[in-house]
Amino acid sequence: MKLRLFAFALLFLGVFGNARADETLKFRATMHGTFVQSQEVGDVDGHVTGVGRFSGLASFPDGTVGTSYFVGTNDYIKGAGTFSIYQNLTLNDGSVLWFKNAGTATVEGTTTLLKETVTVLGGKGRFEGAKGDGTGTGARLTPLAVGADLYYDLVIDVKK
Repeated sequence: MKLRLFAFALLFLGVFGNARADETLKFRATMHGTFVQSQEVGDVDGHVTGVGRFSGLASFPDGTVGTSYFVGTNDYIKGAGTFSIYQNLTLNDGSVLWFKNAGTATVEGTTTLLKETVTVLGGKGRFEGAKGDGTGTGARLTPLAVGADLYYDLVIDVKK
């Protein structure tokens, strides 16, 4: 009987044990626009597409800080629309996590609200072979241009 119970426990852990994340990262990325280029599309008023690069810091609840940067594209009508970015997070131990964010921007007054999904692409160091997913929400408080600042809070489930 004990052997059956033990076998069942191993089976349960084997089937359901992989469903949880190996590590959940929660951090706030505070970023600054270092390059932004846009072009009017011309089909409707205020339709622009663009590319940009932002860099900044990732702050964790325990007080540790990493660096982060991303390059991305956007397709906005009067500041609202979709974006896609490829981001890098580097921690003090040299570990690097690469992920892709796909999201939407909406405008409320002078603030652009950001909502995104995250797909982990891989990494180095403790993130070697990483996969996973997550979500993010944040805001850009100034118009999209060089010097624009934004922040967003990310929760990423990193699986190995």
